[in-house]
Amino acid sequence: MLNQPPPQDFSDFLDWRSLNESRTELLPQHLQQAARVSKLIHLSEQRWQVYLYSLAVLGFEQWLQERAPDLRLQSDSASIWQPALANLLAVACNIQVSDFKICLITASSLTDQHSVPFAALDIPRFVAHFYILIQVEEEQKQVAVSGFMNYEEYHRYQQTTQLKIDADWTYTLPSTWFNSDLNTLLLNLRCLQAEAIQMPKIIPITENNPIKELRQKLTKLGSQLKTRHPWELLTVKEGTTLLSNPELVNLAYEGASTSVTQPAINVSLWLRDRIDELSQELGWILIPFPVLSAMRSLQEEFDNIRAGLEQQGVNISPAARGAYRNLESERGCLRMYVITWMLTETPEKPEWVLLVALKPQLQAQIPKKLKLEVRDQTQILFEESLQDTNQSILYAQVVGDRDERFWVSVKADDTVFDFPPFGLELEAAI
Repeated sequence: MLNQPPPQDFSDFLDWRSLNESRTELLPQHLQQAARVSKLIHLSEQRWQVYLYSLAVLGFEQWLQERAPDLRLQSDSASIWQPALANLLAVACNIQVSDFKICLITASSLTDQHSVPFAALDIPRFVAHFYILIQVEEEQKQVAVSGFMNYEEYHRYQQTTQLKIDADWTYTLPSTWFNSDLNTLLLNLRCLQAEAIQMPKIIPITENNPIKELRQKLTKLGSQLKTRHPWELLTVKEGTTLLSNPELVNLAYEGASTSVTQPAINVSLWLRDRIDELSQELGWILIPFPVLSAMRSLQEEFDNIRAGLEQQGVNISPAARGAYRNLESERGCLRMYVITWMLTETPEKPEWVLLVALKPQLQAQIPKKLKLEVRDQTQILFEESLQDTNQSILYAQVVGDRDERFWVSVKADDTVFDFPPFGLELEAAI
């Protein structure tokens, strides 16, 4: 569960009880998945919103399965699952139900107004046939569908009222714009033709001066995007250009990523039996190949690691090199091995393998639980926990190209170990 402000008693204002029929229980795996997604968001306030929207998507999927299992739902392409986009846009667009595009909006249970990012309503790539209000009660582990509106209705309302975009790039929509009859929503999803709701056309992106200028500006802003909201740094017009262009969205995310300022552990030096200063400072010890007789105990332990991995179908290349370090927590001691080797050595596109293996030290107290996570700049690539630390080796193996970096995190009981990224810094190795 993520940190949030202390709960207050608003029971007199809540209309939660009136939503009994639309309530759906969130499962433990829903909370875990939402937490994983939110970890990839830079700003803490945005991280909480992304967490809630992730729960909204998962809860809506559950609700639709219970109420209308005949309707086909696809959410793999939802904007909330794309960290670079969710980092800028806290809303769940591009969900597909049958032939309809759906956008979910987290509803306020305390007021009769709802804040919606303007992009979800005005930028064609995010516009939806139906906008559905979802109340998320994270403490109660429940969500409730509370209303809906189609795009044509929004367009008519907007022409009449001329809503202005707020400073945080959102519109404030009144509850009266939304229909609370959920049977009508299900009827529309079953019987209405998607073509009956006129949608704006998505215009192909072409390179122009605003895009070039914004690309330069984002490059200059760099790490500022990690600590400040985009609407504090860009105009609404620039925000429209940014959110309309996936390339610029990725550039903004990369600029806010720790990879811009955080040095990497250079594993290409390990392949030459050398170790960089950063690795030495962090306590990494290079494994000499072949292991010297004076380090026979290390040889035996590494051979056990190799044999255990081979039993699980993982073969370490004879050309592999690596390093190890001990991780000490209050409840135990681990040895962490990081092994690397080249998969292909094509100059145009060299590929390399990063293998991380964790083994509790038998002479020390053993942690009861282990968790290993590996991610790249945009997503979690591997996440696994080990409950029986007496028996198994916890490992992860990923493949990268010359420009990729991987972040590794280890949790031993309640102690978390985070490391600088591991990268193949070929130029630095020459």
